[in-house]
Amino acid sequence: MEHMHLVVNLANESSNRQASTIANTGIFIKINKALLITKRQNFLLNEEYYKYAIELKVNGEYWVIFRRFSEIRDEHERMGKMCPNLRKEAFPPRSPFNKTDSFQIDRQQKLETYLKNYIQIVLGESLYQFMPNAKMPGQSDQSMKMTKSLFCERLIFFQETTEDKLNVQKLGWKSFDI
Repeated sequence: MEHMHLVVNLANESSNRQASTIANTGIFIKINKALLITKRQNFLLNEEYYKYAIELKVNGEYWVIFRRFSEIRDEHERMGKMCPNLRKEAFPPRSPFNKTDSFQIDRQQKLETYLKNYIQIVLGESLYQFMPNAKMPGQSDQSMKMTKSLFCERLIFFQETTEDKLNVQKLGWKSFDI
């Protein structure tokens, strides 16, 4: 049996905290909550872990995904093999026994910075085609508009799952100003 509790409001109730903006692309990312998931292994043992609520907004299209620290780390390792520049990016340390709010807040901020940089590195030069005033050599004067579906097609890690949608419903999630 799995129980989910919203235990850490990582923004300290400050929904005024700005989301990380990525260039002039209309892409915003914000992590401001962590869910403590408790899974009952057997009558003596429970497994506990955090899932970070990652809010994304791409040109007005908003969604929330929930990812464990280990899932983000696995994605970092997987994509690091394909994008050498990503390997240079600082990834927050693992600390399985530190469940304090202050540690979680610090790690959340580092994860948010990492994910912003991840998006920029993985999309790379293709980001230019979505910037209204930037132009790569050989690029037409028309810039494209980034959409949620195009973003998720290029960055599969950020695709919304059925479980993500159910978690949003269970929590009565309200869209934040990002």
